[in-house]
Amino acid sequence: MNEATRRIVATRFGQMHARLRGRLDDPERLPLVLLHMSPRSSQMFMALQALLPRPTVALDRLGYGFSDAPRRSMTVADYASATLEALDALELNGPFDVLGVHTGSLEAIELAHLAPLRVRRAAVVAIPCFTAEENASGLETFAKMQVTPTEDGSHLLPAWQGRFAYRKPPYDLADVQRRFVDYLLCASPGAAYSAVFRYDGGSRLQTLPVPFVGFAPRDDLYEITLRSKSSMPPGGVYVDLPEFELDFLRTDTAAFAQLLEQHVPAART
Repeated sequence: MNEATRRIVATRFGQMHARLRGRLDDPERLPLVLLHMSPRSSQMFMALQALLPRPTVALDRLGYGFSDAPRRSMTVADYASATLEALDALELNGPFDVLGVHTGSLEAIELAHLAPLRVRRAAVVAIPCFTAEENASGLETFAKMQVTPTEDGSHLLPAWQGRFAYRKPPYDLADVQRRFVDYLLCASPGAAYSAVFRYDGGSRLQTLPVPFVGFAPRDDLYEITLRSKSSMPPGGVYVDLPEFELDFLRTDTAAFAQLLEQHVPAART
């Protein structure tokens, strides 16, 4: 595959940063669009992109990574629309597969609704279909995440400590630092959560117009994923990953690349 490149493209919501690998016009292999979790960036996919035998596009969601902060509050449908506009600007005009992680899972589902003739398969890591009570709680907690700078830098320690959440020692401090930088780059870390906890993921998943694959690692959303399995559309494939934890894209990259090729093959046929 070709070396990775980076692009900044314009959408009506703001400019978006993309990491690309391979030729998007590859005549044999369909591109894969990668949508990150919150509050991360496309950086989380770099190792995976290097291993996949197909062209890939990993986008920074608006307000995250090196993309612009949106000019107004966004819905999941807005984020999906921005992604589609960014793909148009990158001249990915034909069909593609999409893989989303956590927040990216819901965006992938909505992207398939928005462009069912272009999304061949929608795959997700975790199926975050929340109850009304979980949505209300999320709006009061995760959606209010914010980094407010202080003169003495005391705002940095809680942000650093928060990158250890849901993880067990021994810690990979280099990875913690990458996630810490992702967090500080966010215009508002909780902005995408505000969209997530206002989104009716269950009904949108049930009516998904394209083939669906749900990967279920043992991450912090596993119990919700297990419950949400019943909302999968007819023919949906559920792939249980009992050996994979939250950071499997770092720790089990090669194994997941093989699973992805098995369940979301690159061939255009």
